[in-house]
Amino acid sequence: MADEEKLLKSLKKRRRGSLEKAIELYTPYVSTVVYNVIGSAMSREDIEETVSDVFISLWRSAASLDADKGCIRAYLGAAARNTAKNRLRCAVGHEELDESLISDRGTPEEEAERREERRLLINAVRSLGEPDSEIFMRYYFYGEKTGEIADAVGICTSTVKSKLARGRKKLREILNNKEVRQ
Repeated sequence: MADEEKLLKSLKKRRRGSLEKAIELYTPYVSTVVYNVIGSAMSREDIEETVSDVFISLWRSAASLDADKGCIRAYLGAAARNTAKNRLRCAVGHEELDESLISDRGTPEEEAERREERRLLINAVRSLGEPDSEIFMRYYFYGEKTGEIADAVGICTSTVKSKLARGRKKLREILNNKEVRQ
């Protein structure tokens, strides 16, 4: 918490590097929130642009953030959710005009099944806990290399690889157990 307070003070003073530090720390979290709202309805580029918009919003409103009312993470979560919803609303309005997007989607039942599978997978990844869930999101969703992940999370590359291997095994078990229960 003390680190977050320092970062917030640094953001308020518009210190060089403070936004980069926030981006480094919170991109996986913000990206997950945005992806949970937007899902497969939009492209990866749209998701990345939405994440960028959230951090721009943080920079612009840092001076008005109150450390007593919450934290940077809470602000980013709310901003990510709202920004993604707004982006999705705009996209849905434009999609109605673009029939090629509609024809690729499949039936409503198939789309509902894909959303449910995606929700189950995301919940399963979250159940791995930190830092495993962050490692999975960075590796499989963002396509980061194990060395980059190791640097960002503060562990060695071989540990990242081990966590990915163990995590895949845990995910198989989790998802197989959910299939049995359904």
